[in-house]
Amino acid sequence: MSFTSRRLRNVGFAILVVVPTAILIGLQAFNVALYQEQFLSGWLLIGVVLLLVLYNARKKISVLPIGTAANWLQLHIYLGLISIFLFLLHINWRIPDGWLEGLLAVFFIGVSLSGVIGLYLNRRLSKLLTRRGEEVIFERIPGFIAKLRNEAEELVLECAVDTSSSTISDHYGDHLAPFFSGPKNLIRHFRGSRRALFDLIKQTSNMDRYLNDKEREFAEKLRQLIERKDELDYQYALQAILKGWLFIHIPLTYGMIILAAIHLVLAYAFSGGL
Repeated sequence: MSFTSRRLRNVGFAILVVVPTAILIGLQAFNVALYQEQFLSGWLLIGVVLLLVLYNARKKISVLPIGTAANWLQLHIYLGLISIFLFLLHINWRIPDGWLEGLLAVFFIGVSLSGVIGLYLNRRLSKLLTRRGEEVIFERIPGFIAKLRNEAEELVLECAVDTSSSTISDHYGDHLAPFFSGPKNLIRHFRGSRRALFDLIKQTSNMDRYLNDKEREFAEKLRQLIERKDELDYQYALQAILKGWLFIHIPLTYGMIILAAIHLVLAYAFSGGL
């Protein structure tokens, strides 16, 4: 662990100890002053949530000199933990009884759980992406797959013309055409399994007994294309998961903010503040 990482970790632990303590003291003082502490904890929670939303904005405007993405991520994690503490204080450590409060709690729990899952996926899959092949930009992977498919089809056609044999072309049509048609075996790649690749290589290798020397050269080139395609599938599967969880986390976050705004208006209306 580097010096910077240790420093960030220690600062984070300090924040997680000092901030909740300060919040508890502030709420107690607010309560002693005959104010409703739920209003203070609610405003603090809304403030923290809005700060958490800024992390998504920071990723979209990375050119601005407002701190590194790693530092923002650490801040996002610590603020997320503090928001959970604030939420439990706000509901007085009990299950909400109103329908709006209950729905808001469900959204908050969904945001928190998806955030924890997203953190786990980022830490795990970011390391796995470097283990096989060269990392490729996600949006360009379908184009690379289409290019490999064209290379495989041209190779099979060339083999049929040069050797006057349909063995490899028949094998391609029966077993490999679906594989080259697009990203495949996404679940297996997420689980770290290479069984699909080994099966395809084995099927292709089993043809060798029926091939002459010239055909074996084409078969070897085809095996190389299969391996390159499988590496692209691996990259696609892991990056798709890294991007896909955001389609759960972000909509839940904005849904929670809308419900929180409604809850805030109703809370002040029924308390006589409006």
